[in-house]
Amino acid sequence: LIHGGRTPNNELSSSLYMLNVDNRGCNRKVTLKCQEKELVGELPEARYGHTLSVVHSRGKTACVLFGGRSYMPPSERTTENWNCMVDCPPQIYLIDLEFGCCSAHTLPELTDGQSFHLALTREDCVYFLGGHIASTDCRPPRLFRLRVELLLGSPLLSCEILNDGLSITSAIAT
Repeated sequence: LIHGGRTPNNELSSSLYMLNVDNRGCNRKVTLKCQEKELVGELPEARYGHTLSVVHSRGKTACVLFGGRSYMPPSERTTENWNCMVDCPPQIYLIDLEFGCCSAHTLPELTDGQSFHLALTREDCVYFLGGHIASTDCRPPRLFRLRVELLLGSPLLSCEILNDGLSITSAIAT
């Protein structure tokens, strides 16, 4: 899955793409097929520096989008700050890949937007570690655990602030 990012002409994208591996045939050639997924509902704005994670709960699967940066809202732009970037609001977006439905969720534990953090997923939990806050230009040593229960009807999200976070940005975990 790929969501958003910067385009070659320095614009931001809000598209969601699904990559699939097609390795049919006897020549063992692997082909990647990329398909744009249409989304409906409360759509996340175009952004970069965010994370997109996949959670599994009660036999269902959903994507969790969090964080990132975007251009300043048009109403606040002037000639001097036209290309200024700001952190996106600290909302969690749940995306149902089967139907393309998006929903936005605000949690009291997530008070600041953040970018370039690390997200690790285990079953129904996503752990957000580190990151950078543009408004204060800091890299707080934060660690959050977001639990997503995919119930019939509406999902249930809960967030817990854990001790012993790390002050990191742009990390890759394997």
